[in-house]
Amino acid sequence: MHVLAWFVPFFQGLGLGVIAMAFHEAGHLVAAPLVGIRIKTVGLKWKGLYTIREAGPPDKNMLVSLAGPLTNLALLALWPISHKFGLANLCFAFFNMLPIEGSDGDRIWQCWREMEKERQVRAASKPYTAYAPSSRSLGTAAHLISETSSRLEQGFASTHGASPTAPTETLDSKATAS
Repeated sequence: MHVLAWFVPFFQGLGLGVIAMAFHEAGHLVAAPLVGIRIKTVGLKWKGLYTIREAGPPDKNMLVSLAGPLTNLALLALWPISHKFGLANLCFAFFNMLPIEGSDGDRIWQCWREMEKERQVRAASKPYTAYAPSSRSLGTAAHLISETSSRLEQGFASTHGASPTAPTETLDSKATAS
């Protein structure tokens, strides 16, 4: 009788884990068409259910990868009804978010790095990116500094009769002119 007492909770937990896995994959299946990515195949391997989809842009792939674990986290709302089902969903979400090869966490991490590279390429291709103000307040400060600098130049020119940026005669230029 003791052996059967151990098998019942084990198989009950295993069954709830399979249900949590099905909801997880359903999250991916619902999210993919919503962001415009076509599902190619849904299958079952020894590790569990899986979904193969078209390659899409990294931002959309990241959303689809997040959909499965977020579905499991949403199902935690059922914790008061079934602690075992809640625990199965919590475990499924947690382990899928780890950046282990082939997991949702790994795909999210790859998409994030790809999006970051694309952002850096776009930023590098813009002219004067290094000098562009990063916020409105910096833009205002740069404008004020520019205004002050031009006023100082105008004041210098009016008191000294020449612009500080205008070329001035040097001894070398006088010597070569004669």
